[in-house]
Amino acid sequence: MSAAEAWLDLVVPVLVSGLLARAVWAAVAVEASARWLLSAPAHRPADVDGQAPWLVMLLPMLREQAVAAESIAAFTGLDYPTGRAAVAVITTEREHTARTQHRGRLSELASLPTLTAGRLRGLFPASRCEAVAETVNAAPREERLAVLTKLFDAEPSTADIVAARAADHPEGLRLVHLHQPDVGGRKPGQLNFALDRLPDVLGPLGWREDAHAHDTFVLVYDADAVPDRATLTAFADAAAEHRTSTGRAPAVIQQQRLPLLARRPFPRGLTGLLLAEEWIYQLRRSLGIELARVRLHQWIACSRLPETVRVWLRPMVYAVGCGMGVHLPALRRLGGFPEPMEDLGTGHRLSVLGADFAPSTALVLDEPYTDTRGLTNLHALAFTASARPDRHARAVAHLPGGLSRPARAALMLREWTDEAAWLLGAPLLAAAVASAWWAGPWWAGLAVVGVLLHGPVTTARLLTLAPVLHRRVTPPGTIVPPPRSTSARPTALVAASPLQPFVRLAGPWRLIWAKATGRRLGFGKTER
Repeated sequence: MSAAEAWLDLVVPVLVSGLLARAVWAAVAVEASARWLLSAPAHRPADVDGQAPWLVMLLPMLREQAVAAESIAAFTGLDYPTGRAAVAVITTEREHTARTQHRGRLSELASLPTLTAGRLRGLFPASRCEAVAETVNAAPREERLAVLTKLFDAEPSTADIVAARAADHPEGLRLVHLHQPDVGGRKPGQLNFALDRLPDVLGPLGWREDAHAHDTFVLVYDADAVPDRATLTAFADAAAEHRTSTGRAPAVIQQQRLPLLARRPFPRGLTGLLLAEEWIYQLRRSLGIELARVRLHQWIACSRLPETVRVWLRPMVYAVGCGMGVHLPALRRLGGFPEPMEDLGTGHRLSVLGADFAPSTALVLDEPYTDTRGLTNLHALAFTASARPDRHARAVAHLPGGLSRPARAALMLREWTDEAAWLLGAPLLAAAVASAWWAGPWWAGLAVVGVLLHGPVTTARLLTLAPVLHRRVTPPGTIVPPPRSTSARPTALVAASPLQPFVRLAGPWRLIWAKATGRRLGFGKTER
């Protein structure tokens, strides 16, 4: 059998069948998850008799001047007994260090013939860069440096804004401002800095770790998120329901993140279309992968299936660092949040240990990416955090776990398969679809059905679900209703949806190329 015959007779049928199976699974998982969220009953009133779990929300912030005040208002305004929850905002001295370095670049930037918003990234909040560039460009050339310097010096730091809010916080949940020294690291470092200071955050409410750790959850959010006002009561409900079903607390309760918060529009042209495709994919991933896996994992934990069946059904859970609630004892066992991504690392390590996961029926909105650099950066970072699940397994190998060695091996194999599909799946499937006719009309028909179901059909359904899910979120009364992400060209978005898998290739392959050529690829902040 020649190579061409092997491709057409063996490889193409396997790939086309895999494409169709994946498309069917994605469509079913999206629909089932959406229906589960939309049909969830209203949450009971927050427990007022002192039995509600202790909850601490961690909001790490770096250059978040544009959203810091609104974020604090949203999270401190959530419904919950005020004596059982607190909000800790963690700023970092890294912002001030970078600011000092950037000040030395002002002369160079002011001398440019035309200052673009892209050149100001990192010096100003992303939402302010365009306005600052326009102001500087409108000034006489001899005054541009003075104008830029004045704008730069007048820009408050995130720590300045948070400190002012913490000093004048009359009502709502307890607010604590923590400021991390410049010790390097990323978001996990800020979170672990806060973990070391939990007595300062919850102690004034009567909390002691030796007495209350078993009933304490640490909740992690992005600074730009807008939560449903019932977020905390939903966490309490999820913890109580899981304890009733299994007799133990879940290691992670995952609130579902939906990228439906439109603070900035997508750019025009092809770039905007591709970024909108990624937005739809993120919504599909949130429902069809992240939530579906948590629900499947919980169902397996509560079922009476034999272990040989569980080994092949148990998923590797992708925890998400916007709405992730971790049981404090489980977090202490892990030694805190792992670098470089606190969510993927935590999900991988607890999955390998056989820990319990539970979903929350409340939703939280965050922003989709409207910048290609931030999106590419995110994909590269996510690939770095998940491409070597064996490293996560080794990191927790000394800890007692509930999984056998074959079950851990099955999780490793499943995750490596996912990463290989991420890197190679799109080009291989495209080649299989393109040559499916020569494999036979039957395979060509299945290829068309798989492409349509995986792309246009599911995309059209997600565009229909987006406004319904957005209305499902009732923000705290302290903030205005959040705007919803939309596409100016829904028809083009549906038509171009088969191209979306290629958008996600840029970050990982750029990272691989940089390592192969000996270059260091710094991630920086994955700004939206």
